[in-house]
Amino acid sequence: MNGWMLACLVGIGGSAGALLRYGASRWNARRKGKPHLATLAVNLTGSLLLGLMAGGNLRASHAEVYAFAGTGIMGGLTTYSTLNVQKAEMARARNWRQLAGYAAATYLGGWAAFAAGWLLGRAFWHQ
Repeated sequence: MNGWMLACLVGIGGSAGALLRYGASRWNARRKGKPHLATLAVNLTGSLLLGLMAGGNLRASHAEVYAFAGTGIMGGLTTYSTLNVQKAEMARARNWRQLAGYAAATYLGGWAAFAAGWLLGRAFWHQ
């Protein structure tokens, strides 16, 4: 598959991931949830699923699938920019405990979710 086709797959996947993230945020808002919990959920889910793909070596063995799902969907689903806006809002409100918990849950939880996904991917798909 040529580079142009891979780029189209990334774009289509990115659109789908962004819509999923928007849907998660809207669902959370309707439930009157804290906004950062939806962001945390999509970031941890994206870390787990990207770890699964990386552990399964999809980037090398199925470049089209990885372009669409890994770079595209997971790239559109997860959000570093919203995370930083929410951390800045917590700092501005001097809510240090919530900020520390959110940052720890995001960074440590993201690493743990990726590692769990990677181990599962290696167990199920790695050649």
